Amino acid sequence: AADVPSLPYTRMVIEETMRLYPPVPTIAARTARRECEICGVPVRAGQRVFVTPWIIHRHRALWDAPERFDPERFSPERSAGRPRFAYLPFGAGPRVCIGAGFAMMEATLVLAALAQRFRARMVPGHRVRLRAQLTLGPIGGLPMTLEARRPG
Repeated sequence: AADVPSLPYTRMVIEETMRLYPPVPTIAARTARRECEICGVPVRAGQRVFVTPWIIHRHRALWDAPERFDPERFSPERSAGRPRFAYLPFGAGPRVCIGAGFAMMEATLVLAALAQRFRARMVPGHRVRLRAQLTLGPIGGLPMTLEARRPG
């Protein structure tokens, strides 16, 4: 855990990966109690409303070139001006995932350890297809080959 502060780029890679592929693609289903309007969209009483990180994280009004993988968008300088709820891979507010901090620490350490020891490559010709249920994941896994890095 003490190594995490010395791995800022690893953390930015994980954050950018979760922006493009949020672990939970749809959260916070609510039923409107009365007729209202959300961002100019009329909502009828009784209608279900969802917060969808998959869409928010790819919204052009919130992200420059949203389909491009760019870990630098999570640098402290570029993160400073980001709207509060533009990035919510673990939810937000009082119902944010209680394990978010631990998950980020663990993911940062595991990715750094793997990248230090191995070069990972996708299996040639494998097409990644996603399934979105409660969580987002690849159908049939993510076949890769790992090549050990030489020490030094």
